[in-house]
Amino acid sequence: MLQRITAAITGCALMFLLFACKKDNNAQPDPVYNGEGVATPVGLPDATAASVKTIGAEGGAISSADGRIKLSIPAGAVSAAQQFTVQSISNQNPLAIGKAYRLMPHNVTFSKPVTIEFSYNEEEIINTLPEALGIAYQDDKGIWQAQGSTVIDPENKKARVTTTHFSDWSLFESFYLVSSASMLPVNGTADLEVFCTEDILAPLTPGSQVPMGKKISIATTNIKEWKLAGAGNLQANGAKAVYKAPGTVPNAPNPVAISVNLDLKQRGKFMLVKNIEITGDDGEIEVRVAGGNWVKQPASPAVKMGPDNIAMADSDGDARGWYVLIRFVGGVGTHAFKDPAVIWGTHVHYHITGGNNYTCAYINGAEEFVPSGGGVTITSMGDDDGFIKGTFVMSPAGFGNNLKNTTTVEGRFRVRKSW
Repeated sequence: MLQRITAAITGCALMFLLFACKKDNNAQPDPVYNGEGVATPVGLPDATAASVKTIGAEGGAISSADGRIKLSIPAGAVSAAQQFTVQSISNQNPLAIGKAYRLMPHNVTFSKPVTIEFSYNEEEIINTLPEALGIAYQDDKGIWQAQGSTVIDPENKKARVTTTHFSDWSLFESFYLVSSASMLPVNGTADLEVFCTEDILAPLTPGSQVPMGKKISIATTNIKEWKLAGAGNLQANGAKAVYKAPGTVPNAPNPVAISVNLDLKQRGKFMLVKNIEITGDDGEIEVRVAGGNWVKQPASPAVKMGPDNIAMADSDGDARGWYVLIRFVGGVGTHAFKDPAVIWGTHVHYHITGGNNYTCAYINGAEEFVPSGGGVTITSMGDDDGFIKGTFVMSPAGFGNNLKNTTTVEGRFRVRKSW
């Protein structure tokens, strides 16, 4: 679950930075970086069409199809017309942000430096700070070389660097804070951790470059203090912390703010902040059979079972006499029910204790085990309020011991995400 990190605690949150978790007394030394970097696979082109443009001695510019990277070639950088290509690829940088880009041709020689400019948005840096951003290229050994001449323009959300050669280029975050949840129910817990690469303390001065190491938890000696602004409890241990929400929804501040102060020596001192909202409302699931009365049940938070594979269920079906399970693969839109022979996929199951067991498959007249018509329709993935919303229809839904009995089962839901 991605979550917002801000450069400072704003407003009333500053008034509540009362509870501090000091760094571990058994601090581990900074990891020894051998300076060699770590090789990663080469990125693969995605389905986005490449941008192609011919630029001559007069200079010009070319951008990727998504507009995220721009290449500016000054007048006189090339002596004759040259075809340039920008292709988006999978990003293998250890601390990647978004896509990487292949700039071609790789063998071109520039008489003057050209400018590579990345654009970013707030969502892409929700785990970090603008000051932590960097630009790197992948060399012929597969090692990403962080560029010391990177210039960050926070006001316009740009990152720039100059170069005299082409390769695969990436925007990256050199350190960041993640949380397992941006919203929690009362008494819920969230795990937090600060990550960086092995080279975090290597000198990176203008005109220099540093081979990037593998991603690691930041050294305990770089953690100065964890703090909690608001209700609940925070237990910290080096680069990791565990937050437990209070037993009741707090009036204020809510969301609570969890901050960690970093001392990165010559790089400076920084504060990362994670906001977590405490809610007593996990949503609800409603079901009706054959057009009858709607039955409502409190929901448990939705969970991720895998990439784009979401599961939702009621909060305590056994205690209330019925339970419902909803699984879907994908995002907003309508998802057809999976083939019964397939384990993973979109699925709905509704069971009444001591009664019928309805599912999204049935035995048809030809004695074939087939999926129900209908499906799960997702109208919102909770980007605005944290709740997945939608409906489902099983028509016909199979029930009974042999699933030859059929009826129509409908549902509607509003379920809080756990990430």
